[in-house]
Amino acid sequence: MEELDIAKRRAMHLIGGRDYGRNELIEKLKNNYSEKTAVTVAEMMCEYGYIDDDRYAEKLARQYITVKKYGKSRAAAMMRRKLLETETIEAALEKYSKDDITAEIAGILRKKYSDRLFQSGIEGKKEMQKIIAALARRGYSYNDIKSALYIVKDDMNEEDY
Repeated sequence: MEELDIAKRRAMHLIGGRDYGRNELIEKLKNNYSEKTAVTVAEMMCEYGYIDDDRYAEKLARQYITVKKYGKSRAAAMMRRKLLETETIEAALEKYSKDDITAEIAGILRKKYSDRLFQSGIEGKKEMQKIIAALARRGYSYNDIKSALYIVKDDMNEEDY
């Protein structure tokens, strides 16, 4: 059997297991086949409709933003690991507005940190810094975190009345 046919079978096997982006499939195939063969097979998979970077990026964005609750920057970093193009990543993430992200952060604050929010004194300030740092590690921007904190604080003040 010719290398191209074997590489196509391998690509079909890989795609059957999970979604791949074009560049990610090329890198995976280059482990066993020549670069020319890997690129040719990846192009064929794109032509057949088995690989679509835009569709894959949208799926990953939904997974990272709504399921794993990552911020846009961390989601973009995870998507870059999948060897997606920057334009494709940006297009997939632009669906998620600032309001969506702020609401997501506010939900996390209410669910996970409600008992530790807005405490008084130095300990309260240190605790708030820890919470902000934890959210920043998830990939949320400081401005988005700050907006969500204002929303949660307003909600908490309304509940007091």
